[in-house]
Amino acid sequence: MNGHRSTDKARAQRQARERANAMRAFMTFAGVYIALGLFFFLINLFAGISSPWFFWPMLPLTIPLVILAWRAFALIRFDEDWVERQVEKAVGSQAPAPKQARTEPANEMMALAAQAADLIDSMRRSARQIPKPAVRTQALDVCASADRVLAAMSDNPAEVMLARDFVNRYLTPANSILADYSRLAARNVASAEPTLQRVEEHDLPLLEQKLNEVHDRLHRGSLIDLQVAREMLSLDISDWGDDELDAGTDARLRRGTSPATGN
Repeated sequence: MNGHRSTDKARAQRQARERANAMRAFMTFAGVYIALGLFFFLINLFAGISSPWFFWPMLPLTIPLVILAWRAFALIRFDEDWVERQVEKAVGSQAPAPKQARTEPANEMMALAAQAADLIDSMRRSARQIPKPAVRTQALDVCASADRVLAAMSDNPAEVMLARDFVNRYLTPANSILADYSRLAARNVASAEPTLQRVEEHDLPLLEQKLNEVHDRLHRGSLIDLQVAREMLSLDISDWGDDELDAGTDARLRRGTSPATGN
């Protein structure tokens, strides 16, 4: 391990020294190039020569200047490190994408269940503070429906999206409605009576209905499985021939049993 680190460090130092030497060579040659270009330009200017001939003696010096600039400022260095980087990039692009951990939906479902339990407890505390007995019973029924949905969530851990809707679309606003209703109803605010009546007649029944729908949707998978199993059983029974049924009846008769009573 230490040997590899020392080798990498020595190689990095060597590459840095090469780049520094290349930069120094370019800067030195560039200074000479500029000085010579200025010298020939002044001769061209003060000699009274009308044509700009000063760049002709500078042309042969331009080629080594470009080479030195490439060595000093090249963004891509085609060395062994560059080759290794290209190989790693190609291998990484062909590697299969990592599979999403299977525990993520389960973890999210556990977090949603905990959040739902807290909201239902808060809803129940608000419902118990409602002064009207009938409305209090109605609000507690809503909490009971929410409890049934929460219990069904544990039996259906794959229904994460439905659990999100249960928490975000139903429990969160329901908690706010019950908290505000219980507070306003306890204070006998006259201006709030129309809104409170609207909650009693519309919001609470609708909320209980929606929670029952979520409960049914959570059990839809089990219902479908039950229906499929019954259809499979019906198909198997329909495949029994009359000969098989008659043979079964004759066997029971020989044993002295009745097909209807089994006695």
